[in-house]
Amino acid sequence: MRLSKMVLASASLLLPSLARAQFNLAPGTYRLANGAKGNASLKLVLAEGGSPTMVVEVKNGKERTFRSSEITNFIIENHQFIQVSNFRFRSGADAGFNDPTFLEVLEMGPVELFYYYYQVEMGPNFKAHVKLPVLRKLGTNTFFAYSPSRTPGFDQKLAPSTFVAALFPADPVLQRQIATNTISRAQLATAVHAYNQGVRLTP
Repeated sequence: MRLSKMVLASASLLLPSLARAQFNLAPGTYRLANGAKGNASLKLVLAEGGSPTMVVEVKNGKERTFRSSEITNFIIENHQFIQVSNFRFRSGADAGFNDPTFLEVLEMGPVELFYYYYQVEMGPNFKAHVKLPVLRKLGTNTFFAYSPSRTPGFDQKLAPSTFVAALFPADPVLQRQIATNTISRAQLATAVHAYNQGVRLTP
């Protein structure tokens, strides 16, 4: 019983209440691969049971689903997502698909920060929703995952913190903190935003 409570508690930290609008129907907009635009109630449905991650639209009482290859970007209650091809960090129930991946945009600037969402089986009748921070340098297509502690369903060998630290050459103190996993996932967005605004840490 104690172990199951610990698992539930840790999993709840992976998906804060702020993110719930992404997974429940909420007002949104989208652009399809053919250039068409739409406004509707939208939600993100993560890969599960042989079905890939999709976006569900409900408009005028009618439901429609879009695979990630069909929709290039969308917004659900201020949560902005983009389509990314050849994403190498696919995990959990999403790992078996070759469709493009949806990433939520958190921070734009010299260093860009995104969240990758997936779900993974944690035990009988229990699935964990996971958000994995991924970053890239502006103008590049190479992403680096930041996973300073164990992340369910994710291969930690794919996320050397030194790779992420190299994205911040103008701040050696921040580089050292990231390389040694001193910056938590919860602190990462603030740290990236500050760096993009020109804030530098002092030794």
